[in-house]
This record gives sequence, C-alpha cells and structure tokens, in this order.
Amino acid sequence: MINRDTSREPVRVIMHLNGGHTRVALERTFGLGLADGGIEWDIPTDIIPKHLRRIGSRFILISNNPKPEESDDIHTIRQTIANVTVEKF
Repeated sequence: MINRDTSREPVRVIMHLNGGHTRVALERTFGLGLADGGIEWDIPTDIIPKHLRRIGSRFILISNNPKPEESDDIHTIRQTIANVTVEKF
C-alpha cells in the first residue's frame, strides 16, 4: 500500500447506516454534476465525536489517500481506508 498526501475534506453527515457506519458527503462536490451530484463516503461512526454525529453536522475528514498495489489483500485495503480521523471546523 502506497500512502499519498494527506487530504482534509469538509464533509456533512447525511445518514447513519446499520453496522456502525455513517455516510458523509464531501462538500466540495455538491452541485458540480460529479458522481450523481456528490461523492459520499461511509466511515466508522465511532471515530466521529458524539456532538458531531447529528444529521447535517459538518466537520473535517482527514485521510491519507492510500493507493492499493496488486499485492495488497482486501483486509489491508479496508483497514487502511478506515484509518481516517475527524477534526471540528
């Protein structure tokens, strides 16, 4: 797994999913005609502070932008993708 630059994306909580995940939308993709109107990520709910879990809440999502390689297994890829942090605006 190659880790590229760290990204800091403003996101908004749009829904909570079964299995302990929350769907967030990347704010910079709203209304641009990208990916059917916006890009959404499913992140583990437990990384989001309780006061930011409300639908419509906004925060910064920090990720390391991994680039999988052919030798990486699915477990490694999922673990790396789930390694995100949240920062309050």
